[in-house]
This record gives sequence, structure tokens and C-alpha cells, in this order.
Amino acid sequence: MPAPQDGIVAFFGATGGSTLACLALALKAGYTCSALSRSSSKLQTLLLERNVSQSIINTHLTIIQGDIRDTKSVARVLTPQSSKSDTTTTTRSLQLIISGIGRPPIFSPNPLNPTFDDPTVCQDAISTILAALRTLPPSSPKPVLAALSTTGISSRARDVPILMIPLYHWLLAVPHKDKLAMEALLHAEVAKPAQDRAIEDFVVVRPSLLTDGARRGTDKIRVGEEVRETATPAVGYTISREDVGGWMFDQLVDGQGKNRYAGKMVSITY
Repeated sequence: MPAPQDGIVAFFGATGGSTLACLALALKAGYTCSALSRSSSKLQTLLLERNVSQSIINTHLTIIQGDIRDTKSVARVLTPQSSKSDTTTTTRSLQLIISGIGRPPIFSPNPLNPTFDDPTVCQDAISTILAALRTLPPSSPKPVLAALSTTGISSRARDVPILMIPLYHWLLAVPHKDKLAMEALLHAEVAKPAQDRAIEDFVVVRPSLLTDGARRGTDKIRVGEEVRETATPAVGYTISREDVGGWMFDQLVDGQGKNRYAGKMVSITY
């Protein structure tokens, strides 16, 4: 599928493994992208390490340096044409937002009692993105917002192997609470009348336990869905960050997944 000439994909958490992998694939495919980063030089370095050329970065990516809790910085990511002198971007509208914001556990000084230095970062990120969207002109097209969540938090059906349940409840209780609050914000947003929503719809991506392995390919990934009272999750142990990013690119950026999975929680695993 050729890259669209009138759609912008905005990335938050772009220096993280899965989101970075998706961004790199989108840029190589010719998509016009924008991204928020606390360090623009770090993001550029990470992309260059993934063989995204400097010319592609210069042509297809707008990097806004800022913090995810700063509404003004986030709004600039959602309207990158205001930050570029290239007038060809002014006709492009925001089509898709991908948020992979998150923080890893801190295992020091006690590896058996991990801590988290930002326990509300996911819900705060979505809250800020929604607030920034409301500052855009009313005539602006409403995008689909895809948010990276996790398995192990469904109240409808078990989506992790039984052997992993204790690990999830012990090690990941704090970020899981944050992810649940993030998902609740998205559900509340689309429950509003269409004219009052900041987004057209959402897709929640729930990968199983993330690893640093190489990409196997989207055809190796099993997919489950949860929507309203119906849940048919894909139950598995792990999936690599590379494959999560690859799946998001193939399905949500380059494919029709943002329509197929609209309003759903999508579990992905090997």
C-alpha cells in the first residue's frame, strides 16, 4: 500500500522499543510523521541506528522537543505543519496517533521489590493528548488514537497463561493500574456524543510480556479481541517489542486495522 500524501501519524513515546520500531517502519515507507521527545538528538540517533537515513528524517519527520504533560508541546506534535517551513505539509491532516508512553520498573536496590518513578504516566499522557486535541480548530478531522497497553488487566477473560498470573500481580501491579486508568479515559471519550469527542475512535493494543528479541513477522503473531462484553483473547507468554512495533505498522499505519479494530482491545502474542 503506498504511503498517503494527506495523512500525518503522530507518535508519543517514540524512543521506546515498540513505538520506535513502528516509527522507523513508517518513515522508511514514506509516511509523514511527527513525534514528541525529550531529546530530539536521541530520537534521531536511534532512528539512524535503525538505518533510517538523515534525508528521510529531514523530509518526513517533525520532532518536537518537550514533555508529555505539556499540552502546548503535545499540540505542536498534533499540528506539525506549524513547526515546519515546508508548505507541502499544510494540506495534511492528522490521521492516526500512536501512544507508547510508559516507564520500566526499577529493580534497584531490591530486585524483589521493583518500584516505578512515574506511576501515572500512561493515563497522564492520554489525558494530555485528549486535552491538546480539544485545542485544535473544530473543523480539524478527528484522528484514531492507538494506545499501547498490556495483557493481564482484562476483567472479561484471562489473557495470560496461568503460570504467569502471580508474576503479573506482583511485578506489574503498579503499571497495570495505570494502564487500566488509561483505557478508562479512552472508553469515556468515545462514549460522548460524536460532536463532543476529541477522537474518532481508539484501538488499545495489549501485547503479552515484552522481550528484546528480533522480529519474526506479523504472520507469526496471534491476535485476540475484546469489545464490550465479548472477549476472545490470544493467550501467550511473550512477544518482542520489534514484533509489536511491526504489527502496529502493518495493521494500524499501513493497513486497515484502525478501522477493523476500532473500539477494541487487541491482544497480540506468539
